[in-house]
Amino acid sequence: RHSDAAPGIPAILNYINQIGIGVAITDHNEISGVMEAVASHPRSLIIPGIELDSAEGPHILLYFYDIDQLADFYEKNIRPQRSGRQYMERYLSVDEILTAADRYSSVKIAAHPYGYFGLNRGVLKCVEKQILPDIIDRIDGVEVICGGMSQALNQRAAGYVDSHTIPITGGSDAHILTDIGNVVTAVKADTVEEFLHGILNNKSKVIGTPSGFISRGATTGVIACSYLPYSCTFVGARCRRYSTRLKGTINRFRYR
Repeated sequence: RHSDAAPGIPAILNYINQIGIGVAITDHNEISGVMEAVASHPRSLIIPGIELDSAEGPHILLYFYDIDQLADFYEKNIRPQRSGRQYMERYLSVDEILTAADRYSSVKIAAHPYGYFGLNRGVLKCVEKQILPDIIDRIDGVEVICGGMSQALNQRAAGYVDSHTIPITGGSDAHILTDIGNVVTAVKADTVEEFLHGILNNKSKVIGTPSGFISRGATTGVIACSYLPYSCTFVGARCRRYSTRLKGTINRFRYR
């Protein structure tokens, strides 16, 4: 396991070969999974990617045309912020993420754009709340169906796309094996380059439905279990991060 999903890379690759699809492996703040996948199956259609948490809240999906570019992006921008496994000592701001990604051939996607559980985990949620009012102009596309989100949230994302000219993607957001392929992004392509170009040129179609309650419950359990062995590291990183924020706030008031 490379982040918070249950199946290993061999199981994922065997499964996608059985059902006849390609795959984008986008672990949270981590690339070891997709690096393993590309190295072991160089002829399979595997989209190099990563899902990044941000300081303001939204999750940003980045897809790269080349695995080496993803690795370089990660080593220069993400690894220095790490505090063990996929937990971050400091989250980059959305602006920092997008600015860094602009230095590479990449596709920047707003994951589950209206967030979840009322949290600011989506770009469009933060646009609505005026936290990041203009950031959507720097995003290449929107995830219109996320397998881990409710039908209502996905419909809101689809409604936004209906009234704006913006590329679309969809994803299973799979943390258990049988969720893989529940949502797919369809592009007529044989290579990673053709696939990503198709998205940017509005040639993609998104097909699928979100996971059911049983699957979501299983996913919640998998994610929770993945955090337990590293809870001390996670809590320590959070405390240091909030301590830094608090000191900054105190200093701002002190020097007013």
